[in-house]
Amino acid sequence: MPERIAFDARYISDRYHGIGRYAFRLLEALVLEREHAFIVFRGQGQDSRFDWRSLAALPNVELRHGPWPLYWPQEQYQWARILRHSRADLFYSPYFVAPLLAPCPVIITIHDLIFDRYPEYMPWAWSRPYYRLLMKLSTRRARRIISVSQATAEDLSRYYQVPPGKVAVVLEGVEPGFGPLHDEERLRVLRQRYSLARPVILSVGARRPHKNLARLVRAFASLVPHVPHDLLLVGPADNRFPDEAQKVAAETGLNGRVRFLDWVPETDLAALYALAELVVMPSLVEGFGLPALEAMASGTPVLASQTSSLPEVVGEAGVLVDPYDEKTLASAMGELLHDQARRQRLAEAGRIRAQRFTWQRVAQQALRVYQEIVE
Repeated sequence: MPERIAFDARYISDRYHGIGRYAFRLLEALVLEREHAFIVFRGQGQDSRFDWRSLAALPNVELRHGPWPLYWPQEQYQWARILRHSRADLFYSPYFVAPLLAPCPVIITIHDLIFDRYPEYMPWAWSRPYYRLLMKLSTRRARRIISVSQATAEDLSRYYQVPPGKVAVVLEGVEPGFGPLHDEERLRVLRQRYSLARPVILSVGARRPHKNLARLVRAFASLVPHVPHDLLLVGPADNRFPDEAQKVAAETGLNGRVRFLDWVPETDLAALYALAELVVMPSLVEGFGLPALEAMASGTPVLASQTSSLPEVVGEAGVLVDPYDEKTLASAMGELLHDQARRQRLAEAGRIRAQRFTWQRVAQQALRVYQEIVE
């Protein structure tokens, strides 16, 4: 009989941008392997991005509702009862919180340790000790931990003394919907829909402090007299933090050249990557850096930070810079925008590199980790 794997899908919601995408794409690839039965626990958060209908129709998928709200202590007692009743052989969470009283082995995924590296980025001081406690207990309770990058695996050892043998590094994937787009009519419609009259420099990600978008806007401000491009920032502001990018755009008088979009449909996001002449990811820290991979798959050159996990994603197929140095960031942007031949070389190298990162590979590696602890 196949093992019954409980999958915590409560993070597949609009609140969890990168984690929600990771969780849905991994689940989608896992269930298609048909090796196991999946009991998928959904939450109450709004999810406007993903279509669940094909997953719900599969014979090895059973949808249920999980404990809510997230992170509250009482969910720990609820999980013990729910998992026992579900006869789960294994519990998997795509995020760091483990059910400490689970009656079965537990695997969790750790994406990043941003709040450990930069405690000031945690919006409420009172939540820091609770986060640290949950992280410490969860990393100890989990039988295995999946890390989405070697950089995060090293942080686990540094901050929580997790032994390397407990961690499996499984890099993320990119779905086939991201690719070069040569349909001029579709590109024209996209430009019209979002009023994109100029060439585009694109950056994708929620506007949070570690995304370093204020520095990106200041670097772009120094380029404005020399390039015809607009800077397009796709991703919602996080109301827990000051919106520094908006503030800098206003202070520098760039409101007409720096554009802000919140959510865009998945198909439009893929097309925006392909439309852009350059994608910039200037983050101070990332657990993985999926937008860089999505841009490479779309055939768009990438300029990214030389910090944390981004060199693992970009490799030699993009340009890496010091994210703290605005002059260097501006200079690298300007050089790429004025060198079409180099952009084409990087675009081709990125597209080839991105072909290694499939969700099927992620699912197969994750299943091997699952199998190791249920055999």
